[in-house]
Amino acid sequence: LLSTMEGAMAARLKPCLLAAAATAAHGFSGNMNGKYSVSSGVEQDVPFNDDFASKGHEYFDVWAPEIATTYGENFWTSQGILPLPDHIIKRFANRTIAITGYEQDQVMVDPVGQPGLHPDRDLSVPINWVYNHHYMIYMIGATSELREIVADPDDVSAHGAPTRWVATDKPGIDSRGSSIPNRQFFSEGNGGESRKSFHGYPNGYAQLLESPVSWNIIPMQIDTRRRDCGVTRDSIGNCSKFEPWMEPKQARYGRRVSRANYSGILECPCNSRYGGDPIFYPDAKTKLISHQFSAIASGVCDASKRVASAGDCFEGAASIGIHARQMRNLTISDESQVGGCFVTMQDDGTAVVTYNTAGTPPCA
Repeated sequence: LLSTMEGAMAARLKPCLLAAAATAAHGFSGNMNGKYSVSSGVEQDVPFNDDFASKGHEYFDVWAPEIATTYGENFWTSQGILPLPDHIIKRFANRTIAITGYEQDQVMVDPVGQPGLHPDRDLSVPINWVYNHHYMIYMIGATSELREIVADPDDVSAHGAPTRWVATDKPGIDSRGSSIPNRQFFSEGNGGESRKSFHGYPNGYAQLLESPVSWNIIPMQIDTRRRDCGVTRDSIGNCSKFEPWMEPKQARYGRRVSRANYSGILECPCNSRYGGDPIFYPDAKTKLISHQFSAIASGVCDASKRVASAGDCFEGAASIGIHARQMRNLTISDESQVGGCFVTMQDDGTAVVTYNTAGTPPCA
């Protein structure tokens, strides 16, 4: 059941460009992903020229390295620094490229291990095989570089990872005074429908980049293909209507429809091996919750910081260094007293730790 996706997959990207220092055109073609449906306000399919080639825009293709995954696997990692086509690097050395849009696809390549060798043999991976959650793409100029830095623990964009990638000037370079950027960033969170979403600018607008030399992609995609339906090029036509398969217990948590016709692993639910919640996996210990407690002398704790249970109350009181001859725990339900967790000192030096399931008055 843990068979990998045969033929692997490679991301194929087709940036469209206007040459600010244009030479001879390399040839035109239609869109990679066909015609796009464009909306304006509440109107759908409004008249709009979505064909890059018909506007005189040129393009070039790049392929990312292949990805091989097992069912339920979330591939989310940088695929390294990848060179742009040599003719693009030479053409725009010390010049500016104007990127007016791009298209992307997820493809099986043939032969395996050689993305881009035979573009005519590329086979688009169906949307119900691998869900493209989102991706981030950097395009780097000759005076900039990608650098892996330590992530700030409070930086939610790192999603808990210890490091993250940033594009920055090379040592000794200060691009702040330049009117043309030496690095550009493209990112989309429109998921599996990205291939049929139009990524282009209005006439007269573009992302500019000086002396482009390389690119980088950080895809996040989730393998949702049922293995009993096959994972080879020959099984593309099998199980064309999606049906859910095996899912972790934590999948679909909080959703009213338990068996909707979509994959419960689309949003990367945790499981007993990785981060599973104790509600579902009480013995796995893949998610450990720690608490920090402190006391206030008067008033009441903010609602978001109140102690949630008697056990936490008694544990917390014992951990904050209350000076007492002994501690006595007590659970009550008394509306006339402070609600939640509180401590009172007795004349004999005993600290009474009380958890009150009722009560609203503040501490005196």
